[in-house]
Amino acid sequence: MDQEACSLPKPTCPVALTPTFSVGPAPLRGSIAQLADAGFRSLINNRPDTDQDLVMPSAETAIEAEATGLRYVHIPVEGRNPLERDVKAFAAALSTLPQPIFAYCQSGGRSASLWAMASVADFDTETLISKCREIGFDISGLRAKMDMRRELLAEGDDDI
Repeated sequence: MDQEACSLPKPTCPVALTPTFSVGPAPLRGSIAQLADAGFRSLINNRPDTDQDLVMPSAETAIEAEATGLRYVHIPVEGRNPLERDVKAFAAALSTLPQPIFAYCQSGGRSASLWAMASVADFDTETLISKCREIGFDISGLRAKMDMRRELLAEGDDDI
C-alpha cells in the first residue's frame, strides 16, 4: 500500500515507537513547553521550511525549544522515501540526543520512516513495519530498502 494512500488513522499527538522515542505531527506555535512538560528532552524536526501548511519555521522552533530547555535538531526531509544522508543524520541524532526524543513532520510519517530506516540494526523489517503500522503509518514500501541497509551495515560498508 502506498504510504500517501494509507487510510490508517494518524496520530494527533506524540505516539511512542519505543520507550525513548515518539513521533507525531508538528507542534503548534506556543506548544513546545507542553512537550517539555510531558518529559521529552529533545526534538527532531523533519519538516523542510518549504513544507505545505507549515505553522512554525525551524528557526522559530529552535528558539522556542531552547527557551524550554529542549535540545533541537532540524533534519528536513522531502517525501516519505528518505535519502541515506538523511537516515545517517537521523541515526546520529538518535544516538546522541538526550532521551526521550520526539520527532515530527506534518503527520509523523516521515519521522516514522526515518526511525525505521535508522533502526534496521535493532529490529527486523517486519517488526519495524508492524510498529509503524500500529500507529498509523504504512512503511511497507520501504521493505527492500530496510533489508538492503541492514545487509550493508552487517557487512561494515563505510558508506552507510
